[in-house]
Amino acid sequence: MKQENHLLIVAGTGRNVGKTEFVCRLISKISTTHEIYALKVSAVYPGEDIYHGNHSEELSDYNLFEEILTDTEKDTSRMLRAGAQKVFYLRSDDTGIDKGFENFRKHIPKNAVIVCESNSLWQYVKPGLLILLTSSDGDIKQRARDLLKHADMVVTSDLKSGFPELNRVDFSDTQKWTLNKQPKR
Repeated sequence: MKQENHLLIVAGTGRNVGKTEFVCRLISKISTTHEIYALKVSAVYPGEDIYHGNHSEELSDYNLFEEILTDTEKDTSRMLRAGAQKVFYLRSDDTGIDKGFENFRKHIPKNAVIVCESNSLWQYVKPGLLILLTSSDGDIKQRARDLLKHADMVVTSDLKSGFPELNRVDFSDTQKWTLNKQPKR
């Protein structure tokens, strides 16, 4: 598995736990000192048409799209507004995620700082940090259970507090994501 210290992945134990809001706030924070590139990965599984739309055609490997609009409510548009230099959306079944990420890397600078919203990319690329958002009700979808064992930080989202845990996350002068033990004041 390839190590990517410039990559931070934000995953979630379910839908609507605040992943995109966390990513946008992180981009806003880090983009004051570094150029940030963002990626949203949607792994499409059989029977999940309700979440990703009806894809009657089979996915061939992957689909990678660059977001250029800042005036929509799509997650990728929100990431651009938050301060990302470029934002891409990768949609794939499991077999194309690795190749799709390799293609994404071709569109950004070699040592780019990357923030990614994905529940599946960590299985193919080891990030500098893996942050898991979970809801206060404790519900965890089955495929997200492995994430608990691999996450560097678990954030319980109440969708109100503004994620004070963001104060612990930083991109260091040594060119890697770091997690401070004590929140910065």
